[in-house]
Amino acid sequence: MSNAISKAAVAAAMALAFAACSDSDRASADELYRQGEQAVESRNYQGAITLLDTLNSRYPSQTEIRRKGLALRAKAMEGIAIDSISAGDKALAESTIRVQELEPGFRKSSVGLEGYYVPKDAPTEVMTATGIQPRVSEDGHFYLVANIQGRSIGLASLEFADGAESVSTASISPARVVAVEGSESASFSPEDLEGVGAWLASHPGFGKCVARGSKGKTDIKISPKLREQILACYAYGSALQAHRLALVHREKYERMLEAARNQMANLTPVPEQ
Repeated sequence: MSNAISKAAVAAAMALAFAACSDSDRASADELYRQGEQAVESRNYQGAITLLDTLNSRYPSQTEIRRKGLALRAKAMEGIAIDSISAGDKALAESTIRVQELEPGFRKSSVGLEGYYVPKDAPTEVMTATGIQPRVSEDGHFYLVANIQGRSIGLASLEFADGAESVSTASISPARVVAVEGSESASFSPEDLEGVGAWLASHPGFGKCVARGSKGKTDIKISPKLREQILACYAYGSALQAHRLALVHREKYERMLEAARNQMANLTPVPEQ
């Protein structure tokens, strides 16, 4: 008999402890939810998401409060998306205007299946002399083509100078150099030119270019017109990239906004008729 009473007492004590723990969890979960509401009201959407994620993971037994938290989290995601779209629209408008300003100064050309853009006043014939030609790829990247006529220097890089200051492209592998009858040509990709375009734009008086290779070097003349074309191509490529990134930014947050509103609709209880 005493053994049965003892078991009953233990069970009762455990039930009381569980109830007390449950009440404590509910109070703590409610507090996190309240803080999340305040964060949303003050437009601290990221802070609200952190609080609500903590609520969802820390108190798995508080189903109703977690459900309310998920709906509030969707509202915070909606706020982030709306603010981000609004901020991105300014960048999109500015980049669109910039592209429209520069676009009339370019024409489309191609070599084989590869299309690219060059300034309208750039030569239309194939390069047959030692020099460089700036281009903008179809996907909006600035790059350079170099040609060394009548010499084989093992072309590897280009160096630009403005007085005592200079900048160099990355070195390319010999496999990327096309050699024909003692002449060499190669394309220097956007990756090869990382930092070069920005340097040229900040040194608009640059007037010297040296093609360097494993077997020697060659000076390349930079005329005022060629300098303008290089800077124009870099500016056009930068504008196209800014416009593309702004479009990607807007698309990303439009998807986020749609997902947040769908989640809000699914989590909001339908009133009884």
